Amino acid sequence: MKLILWGAIMVSLTTLAQSYKVIDTTDYDKRLALISSLKEKHTITKKLLKKTYKGVIRKELENSYSQLYKSFEKDIRKKELVFNPEFVDYVNSILDEVISKNPELSNDLKIYVSKHNSANALSLLNGYIIMNMGLFKYLDNEAQFVAVVCHEIAHQQLEHMQKNILYKAKQKKDGVFEKQAKEIRRNKYNQYDKAFNVLKKHLFTNSKRHRFHEKQADSLGFELYKNTKYPKQEFLGALKVYAELDSLPEILVKQETYKKYFDLPTASFKNEWLKMEQFNHYNYDHYKEKIDKDSLRTHPEIIDRIDLLEQYNEAIIISEKKNTETTSNYDNSTFKKLQNIAINEDISNLYYLELYGFSTYLTLYKLQKYGGNSYYFNVLSNNFKALYKAKKSYKLNGYVDQIVPKEQDESYQQFLSFIWNLNLSDFKAISDYYREIN
Repeated sequence: MKLILWGAIMVSLTTLAQSYKVIDTTDYDKRLALISSLKEKHTITKKLLKKTYKGVIRKELENSYSQLYKSFEKDIRKKELVFNPEFVDYVNSILDEVISKNPELSNDLKIYVSKHNSANALSLLNGYIIMNMGLFKYLDNEAQFVAVVCHEIAHQQLEHMQKNILYKAKQKKDGVFEKQAKEIRRNKYNQYDKAFNVLKKHLFTNSKRHRFHEKQADSLGFELYKNTKYPKQEFLGALKVYAELDSLPEILVKQETYKKYFDLPTASFKNEWLKMEQFNHYNYDHYKEKIDKDSLRTHPEIIDRIDLLEQYNEAIIISEKKNTETTSNYDNSTFKKLQNIAINEDISNLYYLELYGFSTYLTLYKLQKYGGNSYYFNVLSNNFKALYKAKKSYKLNGYVDQIVPKEQDESYQQFLSFIWNLNLSDFKAISDYYREIN
């Protein structure tokens, strides 16, 4: 949750005005064109799979490729991609720059920006690369953004997704998991522990594959990046940003903030809204996480990856450090402009992604930090309207987390308690009030 919410704090909100309007999403024709192109490429891929593979492997590959196609198409239809000209023109210019300096690259590469706030990117099949809007918030400059683009292009060139899909298809064909399940069932005792060890081994094996692929993408990505006009050290700078993400401080919303923004003329604040269940008497040791989360991350040993790159490219980096005049030979203004837009958009992005709980929590934090304005109030109204509908249809748990004490900080638990303590009329009163004052 921390990565989803923290981006707005890293850069000051200097551009947020009372009249700020969210990015236009009336892009039906553009979305339809992309879906059509996606469908055409998927048809070609299916024919290629049919020609190249047979039997169970082909069936598994067709299923995996079809699932990816349907998932991407669904995201497009749900307006998860941004077709705003400022973002589209910018990422296309970055891609053109990288390809022009690396002519061996395919012109079939396509980059799109998603509304997700995390600092991630994804290399899909058929040349599609997705850059989360969160990258604009977390990265320091355009050079680091280009570094991430080069890293994702490297994944494309190395066909990592295709290789992972084929690897999993072969494992399923060989019946690895079925054989292990039968062996476990033959044992009368300790079935749970043995089953868990099998799962753990499988997860770590896949994790090692991902780590190897990340290092490969770093190496090839740097080769692509160093041909561009950007400072070589900023490729490492992008990795250092990722290394620092887990050390971000928690977002804290004070109780006074709830009382300030929910003590309304139409509905007085109730102290019981802030009542929290006491979990001190629970014994969580039995449910302690049995897998080291760090060992399962796809960007795990960032420091090792930085050291590896520095080791193999020491001469290039040392040379650049001596010639400081070349370290800022580009215009960073467009990136900074998009960075401010991304910061302003984060609460709306969460709303559009139907993460109404997260969106409300971050909006409260911004109200606490920067004070009230019509944009925040409008998002607050929309969130509570959506939560009202969810509560009314008994689907609130689909949009708001349950409390998990050992995984959430106290401030977020307080927020969740507040939301779950509200009744149906409370949600409506809050939504109506903030809609009327805009």
